[in-house]
Amino acid sequence: MLKINTLRTFFRSVLGVRTALVALLSLSLMACSDEKKENQAKDCAPLPTLQYSKNLKIGESCGERVAEIRSIVGRDTLTRRFSLEKPLSRVVAQSSAQIGYLMKLGLGDHIVGVSEAQYIADSALYARVQKGEVVEVGSGNTLSLEKLVALKPDLVMNFATGAGYDDYERIEALGLPLMLTSEWQEDHPLAKAEWIKLYGILFGVDSLANAVYEQSKADYLASFNKSGLEIAPPSARNDTLSSSNGGVAGVSPARGGSEQQRGSEGETSPANSSEFRIPNSELPCPRVLVGMSYGGVWYAPGGQSYTAQLIRDAGGCYLWASDSSRELRFSLEEVIALADSVDIWFNPGMFSTPDEILATEPRVSVIKAFKEKRVYQNDARKGPQGGNDFYESAVVAPEKVLGDFIWAIRSEKATEKADSVAENSRWYRNIFNF
Repeated sequence: MLKINTLRTFFRSVLGVRTALVALLSLSLMACSDEKKENQAKDCAPLPTLQYSKNLKIGESCGERVAEIRSIVGRDTLTRRFSLEKPLSRVVAQSSAQIGYLMKLGLGDHIVGVSEAQYIADSALYARVQKGEVVEVGSGNTLSLEKLVALKPDLVMNFATGAGYDDYERIEALGLPLMLTSEWQEDHPLAKAEWIKLYGILFGVDSLANAVYEQSKADYLASFNKSGLEIAPPSARNDTLSSSNGGVAGVSPARGGSEQQRGSEGETSPANSSEFRIPNSELPCPRVLVGMSYGGVWYAPGGQSYTAQLIRDAGGCYLWASDSSRELRFSLEEVIALADSVDIWFNPGMFSTPDEILATEPRVSVIKAFKEKRVYQNDARKGPQGGNDFYESAVVAPEKVLGDFIWAIRSEKATEKADSVAENSRWYRNIFNF
């Protein structure tokens, strides 16, 4: 009996120590788990924003290098993350801008598929398509899923618009690696240029991509010194060069951009050029119209759009600078009412000559800019089948696009035939001089 009690005492002491050890071990594991969760939460924190882009983020998340891309799809917002850990070799580029980024970085040989050759402006890439080295996979109703699968791409680059011809859901259903890009939805030229950083990481040429962007940004900002303008920081850009009454002609987003809002009686008329001045300058600010009429409806970009920003940075005053809508619609009569207030007209739809414009809508002949031959189109450079280079390579050269706008808006020689295109211009031309 003594031996049994002794054993019981022994085991009780051992078990007591063991219980204590288990408790200590549990507390230690809980502490480690909490620390791990804390570190993981820190590692999985939201990605940092880029300087200009609203739709692209790049950084470390949960221990992995990723890109986060936001696309506006109709009334919805689609946000997706993509791993950037493995450099790519074979890519299908289904938009002109995607091709522009890749060609700028010398990555043309990595393109194995495109939508349609007729839209390609780069002659070298077009030649590769003609030789069969790059496959046309089509888009919308012509998209060949069989060709996509046969190419075995490391990545298919597509985009989402919310329209019926979007391809991305069908491509995704195949299980192919897919990335949606939305640089075309950016509102600032430097924001579009910033997307080149993504392509640099995707193909392992980060340093080159960063250098290209930094040089473009420096040249873009330097253009203001040459023009006597001051550039506002990104946070203040919405108010740059606004008129005293909030804009020449705004529209109500609540009404779908269909009605023109006018200043109340007694306000200074927005058509008065004295109300539009370049900061720190006594020169009047030239008033700029954008867009074209189709079927009696005038379509124009919003006041915070890519084109509106270029006009603002080049020293012009966009007629609807105060409007925040992405796209504006007016009746032709509303635009004609401002005809005498228009000094310059950019992007007259799909038309390349004055005759083409008049054949479609003869009433625009009363617009001051048309009468004074100050109408500029972005089709000065085209590819072998007429593909517009503006949509391909302008995204990576914002400083040159701005140079075109400065020339058209500020140059007194812009209407002369000998100077129909700026000396260093790539895209814009006066349609009356060709």
